[in-house]
Amino acid sequence: MTMKSKASAKPMKSLLYWRKSMINGARTVPVIIGMDSAGKFSMQDAAGLTVFSLPAHQASFRFTSMGTMLITAQGRKYDIVGVGASLSPSPSAWQRAELEAAPGSHTDHTDLSRAGSAGAAMSGAGGMGAVAGVAGSAAMMFSYYQGLEAIKAWQEVLPETGAPVQKSSMKAGLYVMLGVVAAVVLGLIIALNVL
Repeated sequence: MTMKSKASAKPMKSLLYWRKSMINGARTVPVIIGMDSAGKFSMQDAAGLTVFSLPAHQASFRFTSMGTMLITAQGRKYDIVGVGASLSPSPSAWQRAELEAAPGSHTDHTDLSRAGSAGAAMSGAGGMGAVAGVAGSAAMMFSYYQGLEAIKAWQEVLPETGAPVQKSSMKAGLYVMLGVVAAVVLGLIIALNVL
């Protein structure tokens, strides 16, 4: 890495989620992804233990159309997503404190997503359940969008380190979000007609 790329590294931290299993949502766990001004890229778990730490240019990154950051570091692959699953563990006290102390960090929106999934589950109840479903869908959409923005921020910063980065427009994620918006509008119309 040249001195120029070290000087241009933008320090940042995000609370994101490591998807250890495509099937078991409880195995999508909160992690702190960070990079310092020297371009050192790291991931820490809920206990504050370092999963990996290396110069960013020694890892490779691929971003998918659905907003997943695929990291290959030290011979291992990691799937990182912006928002946890409804079964994901909550961020630890250490992770929350770490983010609060970091200027310009990206915060976690999974609690809002969990509230949204509970509201969406009530949508079949009719009446107030339908209203809760609309509100829940809106909360889930907002949560997903915020998580996607955190992933996009990394997509923009990492190329400055000299790391190999395969970018994505992440349009598929936006199409999903538009589908959720349409569902929310439809749910609102139905809820207003029921009340």
